[in-house]
Amino acid sequence: MLHVYRQVCGVTSFDHWIMTRRRANAAAFPFPQVLELRKSPWRAFHRLWHRAFNEFVPVGGFQTTQMLRFCRHRHASLVHVYLGSEALRILSFLERFDRARLISFHGADLSDEFSAESYAPLWNRAELFLCRSQSLRQRLLAKGCPPDRVRLNYTGVPVPSEFAARRLPDLSKDEPLRLLQACRFIQKKGLDVTLHSVKRLKDQAIPFSLTLAGEGPEEPSLRALARELGLADQISFPGFLGREQLEAAYRHHHLFVHPSRTTPEGDREGIPNSLLEAMAYGLPVISTRHSGIPEAITDGQDGLLLERPDPSSLAATIFQLIENPSLYERLSSNAHDTVLKRFSLAANAASLEALYREALRLRSTAGH
Repeated sequence: MLHVYRQVCGVTSFDHWIMTRRRANAAAFPFPQVLELRKSPWRAFHRLWHRAFNEFVPVGGFQTTQMLRFCRHRHASLVHVYLGSEALRILSFLERFDRARLISFHGADLSDEFSAESYAPLWNRAELFLCRSQSLRQRLLAKGCPPDRVRLNYTGVPVPSEFAARRLPDLSKDEPLRLLQACRFIQKKGLDVTLHSVKRLKDQAIPFSLTLAGEGPEEPSLRALARELGLADQISFPGFLGREQLEAAYRHHHLFVHPSRTTPEGDREGIPNSLLEAMAYGLPVISTRHSGIPEAITDGQDGLLLERPDPSSLAATIFQLIENPSLYERLSSNAHDTVLKRFSLAANAASLEALYREALRLRSTAGH
């Protein structure tokens, strides 16, 4: 995940190594200090055994031993596990590792798939538990996590060094309003809501284009919906965009939409990275009052929030901005300032390093 990679690269006060079961996208994430664990020859049998009993598949003893040996070799003083679901896989390692431990939760790992009972073994196997928003903190507490060991660590995003507030296009001259949504194509992102909302723009003869940047399991159904709504000529699907391409997209478009929602399975956002990135580039954002998003956006000040992911509400809010250029420009300027002050990579890295030092102190105190 990009925000994890940014955290890893942002930490400078610690010598950071990564242990992983499988490395992927090495060209996109060229971090040099990575240990890829060797697979046990009995791995397939191990997986089959646990799945036969409908059990969560833990990391086996062969890889646990590798992790412990590597930590001893590197004289590791702290381990940070990304995702609570992955922490469940390495319970044996966490129990045997005798230094500081942190576990961070990111959203999907707090869905209804994971019960309080399933997470109960974690609470005595780490000094601190991190989450990306106050809303996820409430979910974490509902799973039984000890309140005194929960800490907030917001996601950090790059902030461009040069910035100028945006202006709306001249729709009277048929300059199109360029809308953008960049995310993984999954249910909680509300992409179908976006499509239905821009159909209302077309019905009102508003010149526009919509870019849906990303990829994921819902892409075929979204393409089909775009054709069904008669929007195929005004919607582009450029696929996954690299860093430079995404930055260019933020600069090129006029409005960022992200009507997030909670899925029936309880999957929800933390604070979407792309939403923060769009704000950093001064792109006015329309999103929903969902999960941690209101922690990043103050409605009417640095973005606009819908009470629910509804196409009519989203379309009406777009019309509101079109008709109020001064509001548009104010949102643009304030969005950039909000990210600069609270969600920059530097602020995130400083917060994380402070949490590492706190975990080390807690472990040292417990050891004595």
